[in-house]
Amino acid sequence: MEETPNSKIDRRRRRPALSCVSCRRSKIRCDRNLPCGACIRSKHKTCVYEPQGPPLSRHSDISSGGVGPHHPTDDPSGIESDTTLSPVVQHGDGPHPEDHSNASLTGSTPVDSASSHSHDPSFDVRSLLDRIKDLERRLEESTDHRPRNQNVARPSTTNASETMATYPSYLAGELHTMNKSVMSKTRYLGQSHWMNQIGNVCNLPHSSLLFKSVLEVFDQQYGKKTEPIMYITKAKALARTVKARRTPELGFKFGTNIPPRETADKLVDAYLRTLETVFRIVHVPSFRKEYEDYWSSPDSAELPFIIQLQLIMAIGTAMYDDLFSMRNTASQWVYEAQCWLISPVPKTRLTLAGLQNMLLLCLAREAAAVNPDLVWIPIGQLMRTAIFMGLHRDPKKLPKMNRFPSEMRRRLWNTILELALQTSVDSGGPPLIFLEQYDTGAPANCDDDQLTDDSGPAVNNPRDKFTDMSVALALRGSFSARLAVARLLNEINSQNTYDDTIRLHGQLSNAYKSLSQYLQRFAFTDRQPTSFQRRFLDFLVRRYFMALHLPYFGPAMTEPAYAFSRKTVVEIAAKLYTTVFPSAALNPRSRIQVGGLRVASPIEGDDLTRIATCGAGFFRSILSQVSMAIGLELQVQLQEDDSLGPPTPRTDLLNILRDSASWILSRIHVGETAIKGFMFHSALVAQAEGLVSGLKGPDLVEAMVGAASESIREGFEILKQQVEPKSNVANDINDAQTGFDTVMTMDDDWSFDSTMQSVLFDFTSIESVLGIGSASDMATADFSQW
Repeated sequence: MEETPNSKIDRRRRRPALSCVSCRRSKIRCDRNLPCGACIRSKHKTCVYEPQGPPLSRHSDISSGGVGPHHPTDDPSGIESDTTLSPVVQHGDGPHPEDHSNASLTGSTPVDSASSHSHDPSFDVRSLLDRIKDLERRLEESTDHRPRNQNVARPSTTNASETMATYPSYLAGELHTMNKSVMSKTRYLGQSHWMNQIGNVCNLPHSSLLFKSVLEVFDQQYGKKTEPIMYITKAKALARTVKARRTPELGFKFGTNIPPRETADKLVDAYLRTLETVFRIVHVPSFRKEYEDYWSSPDSAELPFIIQLQLIMAIGTAMYDDLFSMRNTASQWVYEAQCWLISPVPKTRLTLAGLQNMLLLCLAREAAAVNPDLVWIPIGQLMRTAIFMGLHRDPKKLPKMNRFPSEMRRRLWNTILELALQTSVDSGGPPLIFLEQYDTGAPANCDDDQLTDDSGPAVNNPRDKFTDMSVALALRGSFSARLAVARLLNEINSQNTYDDTIRLHGQLSNAYKSLSQYLQRFAFTDRQPTSFQRRFLDFLVRRYFMALHLPYFGPAMTEPAYAFSRKTVVEIAAKLYTTVFPSAALNPRSRIQVGGLRVASPIEGDDLTRIATCGAGFFRSILSQVSMAIGLELQVQLQEDDSLGPPTPRTDLLNILRDSASWILSRIHVGETAIKGFMFHSALVAQAEGLVSGLKGPDLVEAMVGAASESIREGFEILKQQVEPKSNVANDINDAQTGFDTVMTMDDDWSFDSTMQSVLFDFTSIESVLGIGSASDMATADFSQW
């Protein structure tokens, strides 16, 4: 008998889908909670289930005008939307994962959905009515009484029902985790911030396999009166003394701290051959002319140029030598520039030279480590100053101006956008960059010598000719793809699903491939990118791959569906580290004995390795993030190894982990005052090496604690050497040492449990450890499996 189409349809399976829509798409196991565990770990905005109920006949009364819920998978965009609450949700606002009824009511209006779902066999009127009642109840309780307006986007509001997890610890204080963010002390850190990404890894259910296990060892082994804690307490006092000496008095006179000409030449050249070739800020021929005029008559130089010269030299100090010998001088120059910016008559700084100095100040703060984690704030002021001066409009649409100011405005706006995006990812804040709000074109592909003050258009060489602007233009080509990554991670209303991650990965890969192919054209030409330019661009762009996949790095340890993210993070981490330290994977830096103290061997000595060791900002945060991701991967690899003999890790990853500990020790030698990062990395290395050697249980814990304690003593001795030549160290420590509680207290702006009055790890510092679990979890930690 021939089957009719209707009979084929009737024979289809009627078993309802019990997993949520996201888990069904990703083909992973769903725990059927609301929201489910997979959506919580992946930080999906919505966790939606299909309506459940008895299947109805395809020819029931509903087909004649009933209503039905919108099926999320019917949305061609792949993003669930909720138009029942407000029409504007279609433009990106989604319900919080904690709003269970909102998530369940994902759908369209009754009129729209009647036609598309009139034949849905899983449709149930009673289920829909129950959800409508629940929605009405929630709307009555809501505090948002703004009128619905289809033309005005309504941002999602945070109400009392939003889930907030607090992880207390004796060593780390309180860490508040929320949707796509973390609150530590007074700082709100978005998803791209290093602590948010790695910190979430540490709070997974199987955390005994992750970083939290290392912290639990510290929490169990270290008490207030133990020797390591006392060393850390004294080191904190020494650090305060060192930092106080680096902060000059505000009564200084501008330009009185210029070094001799020979030293100044080296500092200026260090900047001009490195960061200036990527972030175009100054016109090099004009700067060199003013530079020569300054040495001819220093007293006649204008103050803006003196500030500019000092900032350029401050950046150059990070590449001057391996020991960062001019660190204090660089700090002095940075503070002078900050005082110049806040001095009276601000209108005199609304010039191109003023914008150049503001840009240089942001780079100098990261190079000289003067509050580098707060650079995102002055970048916002810089962008608004540029907009106030009209740099967001193309010079063609402004009153007629000559070639030189037109091109300099385009160059400065291009650099402002790049630094705004870079600091957005570093700080975890929204990029606040909207392509439709500016129309400034790309700078011309020309050398600085070709840029004159003539009235004609700027010389624009073909793309296949390498110029002073080629590297900056190549980086600009990937801007939109990197901006999309930053928005996905840090904007509170972005729909961060794994499908979006894969889609943006493809866009970023295409942009990176285009950039690489463009620069490879010049490999056999007379003029080509320098080693620093190639490696630095590689470092800048690849970190976005890592930032994009890190939210899924932890879940990938237990969910095979995210295996691609795990592989991407590990491989990109290894490439980022070897980009800065090319020999790290093959031959990690060994420690040599100097005066009874183990120190790291000298760094490789080129510009990129020096600024990564001496500088701060994104150099330090990216490499710290890289080393911890590799340490986590090694941990999991070694504990998952089921071979009969000792586990065998990847040699390159183990070498990078060892080298990263030496890199952090080198940072302490050049003036870093935090020693806890070195302690943590030393414990990670000891754990990996112990697992390779077959250590288990108490023997492994003893090895980790011993390595951490030794690293604390080493760090303290290095800090003491920085202070001893200038004062009586014992008196400084005794004066500053008023007890463990007063040295390491949490910020008073936040309420804190009386049992948590002291912390070991400061979550707003990159050297501190990136995550901690609850105290109850630590108390019940089981290390027998090691």
